[in-house]
Amino acid sequence: MLEIDYKKLGNRIKEARLTANITQETLAELVDLSITHISNIENGHAKVSLPALFDIAVVLSTSI
Repeated sequence: MLEIDYKKLGNRIKEARLTANITQETLAELVDLSITHISNIENGHAKVSLPALFDIAVVLSTSI
């Protein structure tokens, strides 16, 4: 079974967000999540649902 490394996933989301020059607040607004949840995802402290991951990827113009 495939194990998801949420810490690594969060780091990749953060890198893509910074490359896109988007704040956590803006990303949170665009994907309809709280700033706290975005921060927790980026730090690997929260799991991210597939629909949320898809929305984040679209906003950041990247693939899942």
